[in-house]
Amino acid sequence: MGEEARTVFVLLRGRQPVAELEVTGDDFPHTYCEIRPLPGFEEIRPILVTAWESAMNNGPIWPILRMKMLRLRLRPSYGGPLIKHVVLILDGDRATLRYRYGRVSLRRFQRWRNRKPRRG
Repeated sequence: MGEEARTVFVLLRGRQPVAELEVTGDDFPHTYCEIRPLPGFEEIRPILVTAWESAMNNGPIWPILRMKMLRLRLRPSYGGPLIKHVVLILDGDRATLRYRYGRVSLRRFQRWRNRKPRRG
């Protein structure tokens, strides 16, 4: 038997891909990934690290707001809607994702899941 294909998320900043996140495991509500940086990722890495440190240490809200202003989104490799509500926790070349579907994304996901297959 062949290897099972792993899910890959493309991390977008606005519309620009900045990293690919290959899922290596999950333990709800966390998804564990290996990071494959793309151009533009090193620019946002320090902001993500600072935001997470601030959140963990009950620090100021500004680093977290800066992370939100990056407009990070996930595009799943299996299709479906963009995932807009993302918290990305960095640990070297690994990442832990926490995300949830917003109301609009959830409706899009449900429509996508319930669509009729195309005739070939």
